[in-house]
Amino acid sequence: MLDPLNPIARVYEKIHDSVEDWNRPAQAANQISSVAEQVVDFLNEVEGMTQAHSRDFKKATPRFTLRDGSVLKMWKNPVGVNHLFIADTEGNMIFGGFVGWIHADGLNEAIAKIRRNFT
Repeated sequence: MLDPLNPIARVYEKIHDSVEDWNRPAQAANQISSVAEQVVDFLNEVEGMTQAHSRDFKKATPRFTLRDGSVLKMWKNPVGVNHLFIADTEGNMIFGGFVGWIHADGLNEAIAKIRRNFT
């Protein structure tokens, strides 16, 4: 056990807690609506789509709400890769994905279609 009076131990404890929090996954949805299911199916067809880690869900900001109340959220990582998430009406993660830079235009087109067809 680390000595709590040792300043190095206190720094280590802060780092440990920070890393632990950073790696904490998002709460996943138990059920999804038919609208959200269609959007997830559509997103899985986007070229280059890769599953995003659920820890990044909490960093994403809402962009728009789907007609079932689900929310499309986005986050750009430090190297500029856009991540897209779908949250249910309770704020739980339904979907998380990203594409590399080469497929970014395809993701942007998909987002525009989702906004047109599902809001």
